Amino acid sequence: MEVRNILYLADPNSLHDTKWISFFSSKGVSKCYLLPRRLHYKTFKHAASQLDSNTLVLSPISDFSIVRFYRTLYEAYIIRRIILKYKIEVVHVLYAEPNALWCLFRGFFSVPMIISARGTDVLKTIPEAFLKRDILNKIVAFAYKKAFQLADWVTVTSQTQLDSVSRFSGRMDRLTVIRTGVDVGRLHEDTSQHFPLRDSKPFILFPRYLKPLYNHEFSLSAIALLPSNIKMSYKMVFVGKGSGEPLYERLMEELMQVQSDVDFEFIAKQSQEAIVELYKRTRLVVMVPVSDGSPVSGMEALLCGAKLILGPLNYDPDIFSQAIKLKDWNINELAQAITQAVEDSIGKPELTTEMKLLMDRNYNMQRMQDIYKMVCKDA
Repeated sequence: MEVRNILYLADPNSLHDTKWISFFSSKGVSKCYLLPRRLHYKTFKHAASQLDSNTLVLSPISDFSIVRFYRTLYEAYIIRRIILKYKIEVVHVLYAEPNALWCLFRGFFSVPMIISARGTDVLKTIPEAFLKRDILNKIVAFAYKKAFQLADWVTVTSQTQLDSVSRFSGRMDRLTVIRTGVDVGRLHEDTSQHFPLRDSKPFILFPRYLKPLYNHEFSLSAIALLPSNIKMSYKMVFVGKGSGEPLYERLMEELMQVQSDVDFEFIAKQSQEAIVELYKRTRLVVMVPVSDGSPVSGMEALLCGAKLILGPLNYDPDIFSQAIKLKDWNINELAQAITQAVEDSIGKPELTTEMKLLMDRNYNMQRMQDIYKMVCKDA
């Protein structure tokens, strides 16, 4: 039994979301509908979208709100109308915060609902509500707990996330690790024409976009401590100029300008092909966010043969055991790790066949397709 009509509560600007949706829509079997939040729809551009013609982006809805509950009831009515109009067979939430709360209306919608968490949502944002003692956060915490219990299935991208969901929701069954995965075939394509840098000087890549979550000021502090021969020999490449948070971007630029002995190249948001070509050519990839799931960017870097430095978080060892992991949030440790990596005292990653399979998008999405079939069969 194929699932033909899927409603995604997702961000049309998110590459992770659109990759997930496109896997199913591109097969021509499932018709996909994307229902965005208002704040995401404001910046959505159809012409630049990664979505194909078999995915329809619907008019946005307001966020679930405890305080404005009458508005929430109205939006729930709108979602139910969408479900009936397009004969939706399953509703899939592609990031748990805040859209998982719509699972509180599971009985009203009368179709199976799936939550897919990807990192910060279930590792940081939602658990914070359980730590606060004011009345509003107590209500929010209870609402999330109930929403996760009512979902027909919950997927996460790492064991750490699975453990977190179990702790705050009490859920133990129909809770599965499914990673977004990488389109491995695309990594092997010729991307040499997409190289975006101004010259061929050896470089170290910091690929995560410009948001405080990605902790670039920590990396910049470590760069300042690098030996002069490395500063002279390598360019530091940061990605996402003009596409992040303006105040944070300004701070990053000011920190770069202070380091006059370092060659920085701060480039705009890039196409997938350009990013892949950067992974193929870089000496080292560094990503040290304060919170993370199983980053696709990290998988892509490893599959392209790049050395990868990660922060001291609980990354999935089944995938990231070949990465260089910091033991502590210490800029001296990061500077030392960068030095050792570029001086070849740390070898390139050696991925096993099993690791490559766990990172493969086709493998993971086939498992997701099996879940769609199971929840629809049981409905």
